Amino acid sequence: MNLQKIPGFETTAYAYQGGRIVWAGVDGATDHPRNALKPWEPGAQPLQVNITDLQAGAAICLALFGPAETHPLQARGLINWLLGQALDFPLNRAVGRFDAVRNGLNRHDLAAFTAASLKVLGLGHGLTPSGDDFVGGVMFTLHHLRASVSDLSWLDGLPPAARQLQQAAQTQTNVISAALLDDLMTGRSYRALHDLLAALNTRDAVTIETATARLLALGASSGADMLAGVLLAIGTLRSHH
Repeated sequence: MNLQKIPGFETTAYAYQGGRIVWAGVDGATDHPRNALKPWEPGAQPLQVNITDLQAGAAICLALFGPAETHPLQARGLINWLLGQALDFPLNRAVGRFDAVRNGLNRHDLAAFTAASLKVLGLGHGLTPSGDDFVGGVMFTLHHLRASVSDLSWLDGLPPAARQLQQAAQTQTNVISAALLDDLMTGRSYRALHDLLAALNTRDAVTIETATARLLALGASSGADMLAGVLLAIGTLRSHH
């Protein structure tokens, strides 16, 4: 496949292929556009979603998390922040930064949201830090909302916001996470994430639980952090009429 190791990330499953970062794991099981062996591509048309349905689906999803004896899923990563629970180090030192992201979205103020998001890029452990996955989950959701809901005029500024975040990611996080964040901002990412957004739109509890569990299986907390971004973006939208 003519792959070249990424300096500093030689032991990961990622590599350069023709100058593009790809996932080159031997099992070929990651459903993502960057899978070098078997690229997965979302449909050509953007997801068709409805804000009211998504809000109902997000409420169903959040209700899945709680004590193990009474809830099917255990919260981790930034899902804990979304539920008002304590975060582990080092994210516990950055709660105010995540709150600022939420505040910008609550006001439908893309400039404030972008400024706050710049302060969480690169935060956290792992190959894709929690802050990157979280911002990516928000941007992924807003991208699809802008494409399928006609009168969300406050999202007209989303493309320049994405470009600003993309530029900042080149220095605030690692090259692999920056590439995956770019995918999220353009609405093309893991199949599990696309399936989750579609599942929320159905309002069907079984479908939502299945899709949520699959997304949570991504990485140590990547799926959970992206989910937190998705649910935050949905929760800060006023119902569409």
